Amino acid sequence: MKPLNFSITINLSLTFKEDRASINIENVNLMPAVISLPVRLNSRNSNASSRTKKKTIHAIILQTAKKYVLDSGQNKFTGAKLFNLSLVQHPSLKRNTFAAQVIAAAPNHPSHRHSSNRKDYFTYLGKGCYKLNQKYLGIPADQILPPSDRVRDHVKRKYIDPAKKAGKKSLSIRAGNIHRELGFLRRIPVVCSALRSRKFQKNCGIELSYIDGHNNTTTATFTYRLNKD
Repeated sequence: MKPLNFSITINLSLTFKEDRASINIENVNLMPAVISLPVRLNSRNSNASSRTKKKTIHAIILQTAKKYVLDSGQNKFTGAKLFNLSLVQHPSLKRNTFAAQVIAAAPNHPSHRHSSNRKDYFTYLGKGCYKLNQKYLGIPADQILPPSDRVRDHVKRKYIDPAKKAGKKSLSIRAGNIHRELGFLRRIPVVCSALRSRKFQKNCGIELSYIDGHNNTTTATFTYRLNKD
C-alpha cells in the first residue's frame, strides 16, 4: 500500500483560571488543502461510459442514414457523407470514431469482425459506399422517391386533391410550408422547381397562375387554377 503524506496545523490557545488550564482549538489547517488519493477509477464504469457513447453514435448514424435515403431518393452513400450530415446536429462528433462505428454497422465489411458493439444497419457496397438495409428503412424500396417526386406526390395528396373535392377553383401553396412538412434540409430550390414544373401541373390537372415572393425562397407562394377532372 502506498503511504499518503499530509500534515495538519492546529492553532491553539491556552487559558489559565485559578488552578485549571483550558485549551481552545481556534483553527485547523490541512496541508495540502486538497489531497489526491492514489486510487484508479473502476474500469467497469469507464467501459460502461464507452459503450453508452457508442450506442449514441449508432443511433445518430441510423437516423442520419434513413433521413438521407428518404430525402435524396437514393439508397447509396459514403461514411463521409453521413459524417458531414450528422455534424449539422452533432458538431462534437469525432471523424475517426464515427467512421469506425459505420464499419461496425455493416456485417459484410472486411473490418467488421474487428469492431465492438456490432450492428447490421448497412450493406457494404465497396469503395467506401453503403446502403441502408430494408428492415431499417421503414418503407418498400420501390417507394423511395427523388425529392422532386416527393414534393409533387405530397402536394397532390395533401392539397390539390382535397381542394378539388371541396370544389375550389384556385389554391395557393407556400414553398416554405412544403419544405418544413417534408422535413427537408436546404432543399427550397428543389421544392420550388417541383411546384412550377409542367409535369406537376399536368399530373394534377392544374395551371400555375402566378408566383408571389422571391424565386427559390421559403416565401415563394404558388397560386394555381384548379381544372375539373
